[in-house]
Amino acid sequence: MSAVRVIGVILFFLGLLAVVVGGFNGYGTLFSWNGRHPVDVIALGEGRVVEKLTPVPGRRYTVSVQVRFEREGLEHREGITVVEAKMPLAVRVKDPAGTTRAEVVGWLDPAEPPNVLYGHSVQEPRRLPRPAGSTATSRWGRSSQATPELAVERLVGPFAASSDAPLSIEVDLGPDRVGRARIAERRLVIYDDALPPKVWNAFLLAGGGGALLVAGLVLLVAGWFRRRGSRRKRGGIPAPNVV
Repeated sequence: MSAVRVIGVILFFLGLLAVVVGGFNGYGTLFSWNGRHPVDVIALGEGRVVEKLTPVPGRRYTVSVQVRFEREGLEHREGITVVEAKMPLAVRVKDPAGTTRAEVVGWLDPAEPPNVLYGHSVQEPRRLPRPAGSTATSRWGRSSQATPELAVERLVGPFAASSDAPLSIEVDLGPDRVGRARIAERRLVIYDDALPPKVWNAFLLAGGGGALLVAGLVLLVAGWFRRRGSRRKRGGIPAPNVV
């Protein structure tokens, strides 16, 4: 086998592998993507807070107010963690002219839609049994899989950005009126609709693999024609003239 055909075979299989891996990873990540790409995470407290957002023209943005709870001491019903909380919430997104682009006024209540509670159906982490005579604590005594956080979320938007003029995000999150769940964290998360880098990288890998695959095919075909022409010359049959 000539060197051209060997290189062609190598490029072909490398390209095929890159196309398969990049395609599966890219489409798998794309189909599992919820359409929101986090841009910034800002810690919140009780009361009114004003934050600034400098948008990218042409993108759509969504604002999320999230409150994370401690799991300890909460009631469980049929494998579901019950979170009783009720916080007054007002969020307004305004442009420099004072026009409201998105607004939410209501309650941040895990049991009241459109608020969404995450992590409530996950069981408490179980302690692994420690072998007799073992003193190691890094592996034994803890669950091998981290428990997802228990948090409630309220989305505001989406809204489109027609220019790069800064937008103001006014958040007024009041105290919990129930007081049965301990709050671990309050935060404001800003999302846009840009594709995550993981999706872009996977598709770039698939595109590069496609280029290698085509290059390998070209070299294989060229090597096959060269081999056919050399056989004709050795057999006394002149190769056809190319005009």
